[in-house]
Parts: sequence; structure tokens; C-alpha cells
Amino acid sequence: MAFEELLTSNEDWFLKAGPSCEVVVSSRVRFARNLEGKKFPHNSSAVEQSEVVTEVHKAISTLPQAPNLQFVHLNKISSLDRQFLTEHQLISAEHAASLGERAVAFDAKEGLSFLVNEEDHLRLQVFRGGLSLKEAFQNLNQIDQTLCSKLHFAKDPQLGYLTACPTNLGTALRASVMLHLPALVYCNRAAQVLQGVTQVGLTVRGLQGETTQIASAFFQISNQSSLGKRGAEIVEHVDRVARQMVEVELQTQKTVFQEEGLKLQDRICRALGTLKNAKIITLREALDGLSALRVGVEQKILSGIDLPNLNHLLILIQPAHLAKIAGRELNPDMEAMERARILSLYLKSAEAV
Repeated sequence: MAFEELLTSNEDWFLKAGPSCEVVVSSRVRFARNLEGKKFPHNSSAVEQSEVVTEVHKAISTLPQAPNLQFVHLNKISSLDRQFLTEHQLISAEHAASLGERAVAFDAKEGLSFLVNEEDHLRLQVFRGGLSLKEAFQNLNQIDQTLCSKLHFAKDPQLGYLTACPTNLGTALRASVMLHLPALVYCNRAAQVLQGVTQVGLTVRGLQGETTQIASAFFQISNQSSLGKRGAEIVEHVDRVARQMVEVELQTQKTVFQEEGLKLQDRICRALGTLKNAKIITLREALDGLSALRVGVEQKILSGIDLPNLNHLLILIQPAHLAKIAGRELNPDMEAMERARILSLYLKSAEAV
């Protein structure tokens, strides 16, 4: 299957601005499910894994809530294609790297994907722009209820849904939001604030989930466990903490600009100049620059670019996407050159007000 169409689509979920999008880049809700009587993927044979893929594929292919799914056998595509799907947030890094019979079904426009034989037999997830956890949860809950009539999921009266990792027992729900906290980072308050997040039962991760490091001022927060909690309760808790984070970040931005407005405007304009004119640029440099540009858009210092398109750039500047755009695999130097070219192209209309 060719994935190049994902590069040019102007209807993907991350191009739709959502509530509190000035701080919350995206929201995700994920359910983990396993088929009754089947071994977990890490302990099953290729034949058993193939049976799970077939059974899940049959069930999701007739979902009324997801009529436009594309189904891909991950063991039949290249490592570059798997990395591409990871960067597009359609599969996880673990799913891309794992061995055996595994697959994904997705609808990129709707921010919907079904990971088959990752850590669990099935992980279904929905993404939305901005702070839209409740909407994502409602959508995914409807899909899950339909699947429950098609598949027999492993469940225990006390432990809830049975999962490969004990932290996912219970509702097996993970609710997460991607936050952009540049003012807190600038004031060296991010670590302190995020420590408070962990003290109320949430965890902090990087741009693409569990195995990634914190990138620039982008942070992902999510619930640590789901045992003994209703799905709506988990979503409400993460949503409430995220709203508090939005308030703290926006108030910090207001204070910082009152005190150091000219200095920060200069920093933002320099970042724009670098991203538009650099001939080579690393991923970290690009993320730092795009972080500054987001603040410029939020504070109405920049025009000619908006937050949804900056979200798009966060994906396009990743290595596999650059290789797809270039039409060939790239070494690190070529990748840095292609990243600079893409940034210059997409930011050509952006300018200081």
C-alpha cells in the first residue's frame, strides 16, 4: 500500500482546531482489549496471531462508525512505512518494531486506528484536535460497544478487562492530551508543575508516547492506571487537570510578555527567520522553532500561518515523512536539508505583524 496520500490530505484530524488549541495540541482516548481464550500476543505463535488478525479484521470491517478503514498487514510493509505510520500517530513505536503477525486499520481523517497484536490483541484509539477528550471518549465508547457484540473480550468480574500489562486492567482506558507549555519551560517552572501532575495520578511522556523523550515544550500527560475507575471518571480527571494546565500556561504567558515582551518578540521573529532560511536543520532545532512560532501565532505576533498547519508541520518534519516527500531514503545530512526545504516552503507566507 502507498501512504503518500496521507502527505497531501487536507482533511486529517490534526488540521481541525479544537477547544483550547492554543495550549492543547491534541487529545487521545485508547482502549485495550484481548480476545477470550487466546494467548497474549507476546506469548502466542504466528498461527495464533494470524487467527487474531483475521477475527479482528472481520469484526471491524463492518463497523457502521468506521466505514472507510484501511487495513494494513505491518509484517508485509517496509520498516520505513512502519515508521511513517508511527509518526502519523496511527501505530505505536512498539507496534512498528514488534515481530510476528500484526496489523492496523485506520481512518486518518477521523483520527481513528485499530492496532492488532501490539501489546494486546486489539488497541482502539481516537485522536481529536485541542482539548476534546470527552468527545473522543464518546466516539470510542460507541465503537467499543459495537465490537463487544462481534468479539468476545477477556474480562474478569473483579479485574475488569484482562490485559498484557497490569496497569491497564479495569476499563483498560488511557486518556491523554498533548500540551504545549513554552512559557512554563521559559520560566523553568515546567518540571515543578509536571511533578504536581504525577502526584494526582497522571504520568508525563514525550511527543509520541511511552518510549519517547520530552521534545522542546511539548508534553503528553495521561492516566497511570484504570483499575477500579469508570471510563468517564478517568476522562473527567485528565480533562480537569489539562484545563488547569491551560490556565497556568496562559497566565504565565501573559506575565512573561508583560515583563519581557520585546525580548520574546525578538526570539519569535528570529525563530521564524531561521526556519524560513536555514539550509540544514535538525529535528530538535525544528521543534524548538515551531514551539516559538506557536507562541507567535497565539500572541498575534505572526500572520500567514495558523495552529492547525503548525500541527501538520510537527508531523511532516519527522524522518520517515521527509523520506516519503523526497521519494527516497535519506541519510542524516540529506534529512536535515529536506527538513529545511519543507519548513521554508510551508512558512513562506508567515511573517511578523
